[in-house]
Amino acid sequence: MKKALVASVGAVAFAMPATAMAGETYVGLSAGVALPADSQNQGEITGDIPATPDFGAIPAGTDLGWQTDFDNGFAINGQLGYALDIGFRVELEGSYSEYDVDSHSGLTVGGGDIDGVDVAVLTRGAPAAGNPTVGAVIADGQGKVTNFGIFANIAYDVDTGTAFKPFVGTGLGYQWVDIEFIPSGVPVANDDDGSFAYQVFAGASYELSETAEIFGQLTYRATTEDAEVPLTLLPATLGVESEQTLLSAGFRFRI
Repeated sequence: MKKALVASVGAVAFAMPATAMAGETYVGLSAGVALPADSQNQGEITGDIPATPDFGAIPAGTDLGWQTDFDNGFAINGQLGYALDIGFRVELEGSYSEYDVDSHSGLTVGGGDIDGVDVAVLTRGAPAAGNPTVGAVIADGQGKVTNFGIFANIAYDVDTGTAFKPFVGTGLGYQWVDIEFIPSGVPVANDDDGSFAYQVFAGASYELSETAEIFGQLTYRATTEDAEVPLTLLPATLGVESEQTLLSAGFRFRI
């Protein structure tokens, strides 16, 4: 499916006749708000966790998961493109976004929710009346997620006969996701992973002059695979989803 999508975008760009390729090169810069979707993290225990006098053993291969809620963050994007006379634009885009963790909840091990269990089940210490529960520890989110992606986009500007032009577009690329989870100050994950990603977007531009325009854009972006990172608290790996909506505004300059 990935190959088919890449081939489709490439075919649209390169199948245009040479006579229709006249146009202008432009650069763009935009910034705005990143609205991340919550992540349903899924992973598994990678090594046997031995039993203690209070807790049973957890064998390798046991499913592990929890939900992470994120705060809104920010995004910065830069584009280098070519605007064709027939309304199409092709561009290369670099994008950076960052958002903080709000909270974690619903920690499951082997399909069972352990939010209400003494946190010692994870630390393998002795349970005590003064110990917090797993749910209380992970509810204090802390940490952040950063994303850096490179996308090949194709867009179409609708000619309204005025300085105002709506546009739609799509893009394919690759995104690196850096994950830092430290609930209640406890290091749980701090690593990164990369995956193919895609985006669709729509917006409108307004020409200020023959060489400059401002634009606003709504973008939906997601990776095709979860970011797989190792955990530091337990011998386990975790898949974290990267899905975000971006609201941005910026400038384009034709050069």
